[in-house]
Amino acid sequence: MRLIRASLRHPRLAIVLVLAVTGLAAAGLPRLELRTDGHALVPPGDPAIVADAEIRGRFRLRDPIVVLVQTSHPGGIFNLETLTRVRKLSDAFAALPGVGPENVASLATERRDRVYPGTLTFRPFLDPLPDTPELMETLRGDVEAPGLLRGTLVSYDGKAATILVGVPSGPGGTGDRIAFYRQVRSLADSMEGGRDRIDVVGAPVAEALLGTHLLADLAVLLPLSLAVVALIVWLGCRRVWGVLLALSNAGACIVATFGLMGWLGSPVYLTTAMLPVVLTTVAVADEIHVFWQHQRALAAASGESPAELVARTLGRLAAPIVFTTVTTAVGFLSFLSSPIQPVRAFGLFAGIGVLFCLAWSFLVTPAALLLLGPERLRRPAMATRPGGDRISQVLALGLRRPGWTLAALAGLTLILGAGVARLQVQDSWIDGFAPGSDFYQATQRANRHLHGTHTLLVHLDFDRPAPEGVPAFQSPAVLDAVGRLEGFLRGRPYVGGVLGPNSHLSAVTYLWLARQEEMRAIPRHPDRVKTAWERFDMGRGEHRRREIVDDDLRRGVVTVFLKDANYRDTAALMDDIRAFSAKYLAPLGGRIGFAGDVAVSQAMIPAIVRTQVSSVLWALVGSFAAVWIASRSFRTAGLAILPVSVAVLWVFGVMGWSGIPLGVATSMFCSISLGIGVDYAIHLLDRMRPMSGQGSGETALQAVQEVGPAIVTDTAAIALGFGLLAISQVPSNARFGGLVAVALLASCVLTLAGLGALLARRSE
Repeated sequence: MRLIRASLRHPRLAIVLVLAVTGLAAAGLPRLELRTDGHALVPPGDPAIVADAEIRGRFRLRDPIVVLVQTSHPGGIFNLETLTRVRKLSDAFAALPGVGPENVASLATERRDRVYPGTLTFRPFLDPLPDTPELMETLRGDVEAPGLLRGTLVSYDGKAATILVGVPSGPGGTGDRIAFYRQVRSLADSMEGGRDRIDVVGAPVAEALLGTHLLADLAVLLPLSLAVVALIVWLGCRRVWGVLLALSNAGACIVATFGLMGWLGSPVYLTTAMLPVVLTTVAVADEIHVFWQHQRALAAASGESPAELVARTLGRLAAPIVFTTVTTAVGFLSFLSSPIQPVRAFGLFAGIGVLFCLAWSFLVTPAALLLLGPERLRRPAMATRPGGDRISQVLALGLRRPGWTLAALAGLTLILGAGVARLQVQDSWIDGFAPGSDFYQATQRANRHLHGTHTLLVHLDFDRPAPEGVPAFQSPAVLDAVGRLEGFLRGRPYVGGVLGPNSHLSAVTYLWLARQEEMRAIPRHPDRVKTAWERFDMGRGEHRRREIVDDDLRRGVVTVFLKDANYRDTAALMDDIRAFSAKYLAPLGGRIGFAGDVAVSQAMIPAIVRTQVSSVLWALVGSFAAVWIASRSFRTAGLAILPVSVAVLWVFGVMGWSGIPLGVATSMFCSISLGIGVDYAIHLLDRMRPMSGQGSGETALQAVQEVGPAIVTDTAAIALGFGLLAISQVPSNARFGGLVAVALLASCVLTLAGLGALLARRSE
């Protein structure tokens, strides 16, 4: 109350001070950076991140951008125009800063089994460019011979060629990837033409584009959410000044919060990208209750001064506003228990934004109400009966027969709760893009042409010499076991193709021995295997061999191409690989590990889901503790969290019955809904407290009638604000927004009907 009194004594000064703080924070906005890569969403010390970094470093592997050159030429890619374009693009990509020829793979860079005259230097496939029918036919045969290029550098049907560009490592996270993707895309666009179409896809592109899609979403959703909030507030108070005050709160909150993120060097992650929409909807909650109660006070005013009216309104609402702000902040701050930095950042800055709104409500709002005066805020044709006739009549139906109402809600809870057992964890990068988006369609085209655009790297580490007493990958027995693994993986669902030490070395042996098909196999003596690896170095280059086996021939990598990499199917595949390894590789001293974009995602998804779901407990405990400390009543605290807890159970049940999986985005609705939804019960219980001595079911109905309209308006504004995410071009955000909206609507119903009926029942 001291802040409110100070604001009423010096209204202009209060407004200027808050705006000055907001302006100071806003200076941090230019310092914001975007980071949406998967590595950011996994704890830095997670074994998957550590293993991925170690394996990539040892084998000099980079995340590849896939540039797919597709042609409508009758001869497929085997025409001079398309092949010239592939070579020019390959040279241009190799010249990009931080790339180099060794990090570009295409027909223009990879060598075939033909040498320059008078040398033992092997030619790339596109040297020379085939400008005669004879050279073109020779090239066609050379491409077919290894048996490794179909599905990787050349499409199955021969109508597309691929250029793989390794993304340079940089300190700027996704910001560097976005810039690099734009360079690649710009070069591709500049050389596209004729009968050739060029798509740019792959995991690095997905990470870069998802961030830009989120920003594009904000450009549409933020103004739309402000418009929806403005409409809801206007319907509640019917005054333009009330709308402007509410929007000012939301705008200042967003600016201050993101400015602080900039000053503190916190990037905009996937988790924090939607904070503007979240804060816009949350910011108006207190304003709606203030405007509603102030207009009631103005309607019943009897000679009080404007300052006294404002003081009475804010004095009556101060306690519930503080309680609801604290519980909402607790819901967000519960994410601080997560070991994942982007999740902690979301919780921290959402909580700070909510507390900023509290300061605004206690400093700027009373000052503005005083300066505007009663005439600009009084509601036209104010209803004489609290809550309005329609709400009163609807609520009376449930509260007149509280037993029936409670029984119906209990039955619905049992039915929906049974769906919780059907919940499953499922997610994937491609699910972040709408089916109609350009990137989604380009990825589908690439998957039809190639083995797949996502890779799972299976790391093979043999900690002792092979049975022959030589390094593991010099042993025919070990290579045969690895070959069985490669063959096993090719037969698994969702696997598009597999390349590993066995298939690579078999192809080199076949090519070296004059393309005799019976020689497409692993040599049967360790010395001949060693010679085959030396020929690999001579023919394809040491840098390519080092991407498959290390110099000690002790460790190797099998690359598994996946067309549709999702959590559940990939988890089953990884379990199958572990079982195969235990049976066939472990007896030879082999151990396996996983790396690549798919392996990181497999660690990221369950880590986020676990932390999000576990934060529900902290949100419940925090909300219970906040209400108990404020009310000194376990009963009140228990009643306050009961409706929203049941609402979250309902939503989990709906997800289970409808097959909506728990993923990175959909698991985030829990704590947010708990933190916001508990506000409704707090306002109802606060209104019940002065009536508690009356001991009648009518008391509960009267309390619901008095606070019900504000709660309904509050719910409509916030639920619609989150519901707007349903039009997001990022499907995961659309599901997240829809789940929060449903949870808040359920909280409103369970508070006004369920808790109201329970209070009425206890009063009888």
